[in-house]
Amino acid sequence: MNKSHFCVGIDVGKDELVVAVEQGKPRVFGTSMAEIRRLELWVLKQAGERQVHIGMEATGVYSRGVAATLSRHEQFTVSVINPAQIKAFGRAMLTRTKTDQVDAGVIREFVRSQSPSAWTPPQPVREQLFALVAQSDAIQQEIQQWKNRQHAQQHHGNIPRTLTRSTATIIRSLERERQRLDDAINQLCETDTALTKDMALLTTISGVATRSAAQILAYGGDSLISRSRRQLDAHAGLVPAERQSGTSVRGKSHLAKQGNARLRRALYMPTLVAVQFNPLFKRFYQRLLEKGKAKKVALTACMRKLLNIIRAMLIKRTPFNLNYQPLT
Repeated sequence: MNKSHFCVGIDVGKDELVVAVEQGKPRVFGTSMAEIRRLELWVLKQAGERQVHIGMEATGVYSRGVAATLSRHEQFTVSVINPAQIKAFGRAMLTRTKTDQVDAGVIREFVRSQSPSAWTPPQPVREQLFALVAQSDAIQQEIQQWKNRQHAQQHHGNIPRTLTRSTATIIRSLERERQRLDDAINQLCETDTALTKDMALLTTISGVATRSAAQILAYGGDSLISRSRRQLDAHAGLVPAERQSGTSVRGKSHLAKQGNARLRRALYMPTLVAVQFNPLFKRFYQRLLEKGKAKKVALTACMRKLLNIIRAMLIKRTPFNLNYQPLT
């Protein structure tokens, strides 16, 4: 990090922001707009004329709101960092105590030594898409849980009819709410020109339906085009992690599930369909199986291929064809 930069670490909580700077004890602020403004003024007073580089962990809506507000200041550069990186960095620093104050200090030191890339606020329409898709998926998970309960009730010999009716009513209510959200997602994608074009591109892939395309765009966000192939694979948690040391340790490779789990789940079902009905993916999948790869390994490789083809399509702005190759 350039010495002209003033590094700040923020531990973002639901109700408070713990801010660590280069000297002095961490300071605690609230999460309201007025409190964030107080935080800004305090940091500016500490930094003087220097540019400020602020780091915080990615903690969903809480960190996005704080990052969006702070990034509007021309003197601030904001980085939103994968919590796994901060955790590993803290271990490397031999940090034994875990408090909000200590965490803020670890984040500040990470910013100082690693110079993480700047966070770019997503476009408002993409934020809306993410919120709608995430809510719809959460309700779908709730529906499945109630259906599992309904199935168990049907096999129980002494369940009151009032209870089974209640379960059915809850499922119908949730399904109506999910449909309302799905209609809102479709309307958003139809009214925004950029989303309409992106959806049209993705659905040219045999295996990617409208719902899956919306999920991939929502959970992938700007990463789909702003990251390199390797970075995008790691972001989605689709890179193999090897366990090997010397001649004695020969562990099996496994999937490094440290990335965006929602994006990974959004890719799973389209890939499952593609390896059955899309000739490009079907050939690739069968070739891997013929080489002795396990089905799970082969399917993961196809998910990775699908993700990088989507990246290439969005960058080149061209629809899918059977000769498509991912970009480097």
